[in-house]
Amino acid sequence: KQVKLNGYSNTRHEEFLEIAINDFLANADEIGRPENILPKMAIFGTTIEELTTEIRPAVEKILAQHGISSDRILINVGDAKHTTDDDIREFNRLDSPSSEKQFILLVNKGREGWNCRSLFSVALYREPKSKVFILQATMRCLRAIGDRQHVGHIYLTKENMALLDKELQANFRISTDELKEPDPNKETVHVRVELPSIK
Repeated sequence: KQVKLNGYSNTRHEEFLEIAINDFLANADEIGRPENILPKMAIFGTTIEELTTEIRPAVEKILAQHGISSDRILINVGDAKHTTDDDIREFNRLDSPSSEKQFILLVNKGREGWNCRSLFSVALYREPKSKVFILQATMRCLRAIGDRQHVGHIYLTKENMALLDKELQANFRISTDELKEPDPNKETVHVRVELPSIK
């Protein structure tokens, strides 16, 4: 997927969630169901308490305004009080055509190794202490799906945007600007594998 980065001064606010979810829903019609799979959005919180007392009620309220049932929400926080075995099964089958979960609320989950190709949007409702987390979490929504190029949307603070820029430079030698819009003046290089000489 291509990427669209959206930076905000304050993300720990219901208005931020409203902007991100409204954007996602507006784009969902255009996305359709690639490979017959419902497109997904991940929202990362800082603590379980924050997720249950702030994020979930706000997401439910926003979805209700669109006439969408809260059954579309899936919570994965690594605590059996909030995440059941059924939730884990649902989490592991998000990329199946029968999955009806669409808004994935996460705390300390869904980072490195989570391969959800139907993820189209990531929102960081948190100020993570780990710089690597920002890179891991934001890159989750760039997996390819279907037979055409889609766009992954990332929502984060301007401070986190600066941290993401540093991590991209350190790991991939590209900036957030290049990630958003590749430089049209860059030269295309063709790489061919040379087999080792036979001795």
